[in-house]
Amino acid sequence: MSREERRAYQRMAKKQDPYALPSSGPARARQQQLERRKARRAATASTPPGAISRRFLAWALGGAAAGGLIAFSLAWPSGMPFAAYVGAGVALGWVAVAFGMRAFAGRSAPRP
Repeated sequence: MSREERRAYQRMAKKQDPYALPSSGPARARQQQLERRKARRAATASTPPGAISRRFLAWALGGAAAGGLIAFSLAWPSGMPFAAYVGAGVALGWVAVAFGMRAFAGRSAPRP
């Protein structure tokens, strides 16, 4: 921005509050979107510590699938039925540990 453009801009915005909330259409829509997002975050953050959420379920089931597949692949040379049992056992173990940790976190959380 040149010196002339900057001076013209300063003359134009001379009596405006720099900390005022935006009043134009797109800026107001953006402000409302940010407020909705903040409210949604506050609602999700207010869930109790031991609650089962979609994020937790995705983490538990995804980790179980990955761990079971890795265990299945590592146990594959010993034979098919044994490898499937090992993979299923590791997957079930992962889910059990995940839910156990979630239950422990719910019990040890400070009560309001």
